[in-house]
Amino acid sequence: MAYADGELSGAERVEFERLLESREDLRRVVARERELAVLGRLAAGPEPMDAEWRALEQDHVHRAGLGVGLTLVLGGLALGAASLLYLLWSAALPLALQAGATATVVGTAVLLLRALRARLRTRPLDPYTGVRR
Repeated sequence: MAYADGELSGAERVEFERLLESREDLRRVVARERELAVLGRLAAGPEPMDAEWRALEQDHVHRAGLGVGLTLVLGGLALGAASLLYLLWSAALPLALQAGATATVVGTAVLLLRALRARLRTRPLDPYTGVRR
């Protein structure tokens, strides 16, 4: 808890951070302690806007809209990328242009997937994941 609260001295902090690099269980404990600290700071009562957000989260139309919207956006991006690659490679364009555009489309997809993977891996350690105001 002293580490999570920022109360360790320089040498103690450096030593503890070395332990954190090699021990996943310790990283999870620190994440939980930070989450508890955040919860303690946010222990105020709910405000009217908070109640409205909770109601929206339970609303079937609102939740369905999120799923449909995400599906359409991701499907549109995939279809657009595939169409662009097809048009590039079926047209009589210079090879350098085809290769450059293909690298851009594939690179963008790789970066998006990398960001998604990182978010999914770090989510259990995020102290704000379960926090409600």
